[in-house]
Amino acid sequence: MAGLFSTLTTNLLVVVAFVVVVLVALKVAQSIFGTGTLRDAATETAARAVSYPTGSSNVLRRRFVRALTGQHVVMPSGERLAFTELTVRVAPEDLERLDPDGDLDRLGEDGARLYVQHAERSGWSTPAEVTVTVEVDPALRSGWIPPARGRGSAAPRRPLEPTAPTPAGQEPAAAQVPVLGWDVVGEPTSTRNLRAVADTPARPAMPTIDLIRPALDDVPTMNVVPDLKLRRGHQVAIVPRSNTTIIGRTPQSPISFDEPQVSHRHAAIRLHRGSWELMDLGSTNGTTVNGREVAADTWVPLSDGMVVRLADVELGVVTDSRGTVHLEGLTGRR
Repeated sequence: MAGLFSTLTTNLLVVVAFVVVVLVALKVAQSIFGTGTLRDAATETAARAVSYPTGSSNVLRRRFVRALTGQHVVMPSGERLAFTELTVRVAPEDLERLDPDGDLDRLGEDGARLYVQHAERSGWSTPAEVTVTVEVDPALRSGWIPPARGRGSAAPRRPLEPTAPTPAGQEPAAAQVPVLGWDVVGEPTSTRNLRAVADTPARPAMPTIDLIRPALDDVPTMNVVPDLKLRRGHQVAIVPRSNTTIIGRTPQSPISFDEPQVSHRHAAIRLHRGSWELMDLGSTNGTTVNGREVAADTWVPLSDGMVVRLADVELGVVTDSRGTVHLEGLTGRR
């Protein structure tokens, strides 16, 4: 009897120790990935560490839709609000399966349309416009599409105010409608269409670019993001601006490598918020920029004249068309 009790106690201690280790690991992952919950930390860890069998392209598309449609805000009253902006990440290998042309803008527009349709069917408060941004994250494993990250939400519906009874001989007053925000209102409950409020004064439009007036010239100018080129001996390749570019022994690399010390997916380069950045993808022999080691999952800036080394293979960084452009006669996007 004593032996059985001792065995049960040992097994219980092992289970408790395992649970504690898992919780500590998830807390560390939550801190590293900046997720809000332990569940999100577990999902992010799996997305980066485990390859998920995708099956057909239709299966992958359904995962893409679920990553969007599961995101909304729940108010204390129980009302659900749709987000105005969502960002969904996909692995580089999955982009072509979701869109054969690799068009991120078109994929985002399709995602926004599906999200709005789902929100309206579910009875969520929906803003006038929803934007979905699709990002290629080389750290993700193929088949994993983590839940989208939302920002901003529709305003809650205002409760309908009771109306006074209509006196005999008078026409009833126009039906009141719930306000959704963003200067739009819902039509009466018989329809889902939205219309602009006619008597709302127009707000001053703000341009989406920052204008700089030089001291010796009254014409506004705008900074230009230069093209980025990688130089290796006689090879010179321009890095695309639209997607995250993988460099290494993969056939998609703009610079070709035959050296075995260079990993298949060694590093990634992207254009982010007006500057070029590089990140090591957990390569076997590491990546350096101007002699300083680049940590995995950390983006570092690139500029003209820098030297990048993949293991012991050297690449030169070259940027062109630096400076400013005159904006005379142009108007900013509204």
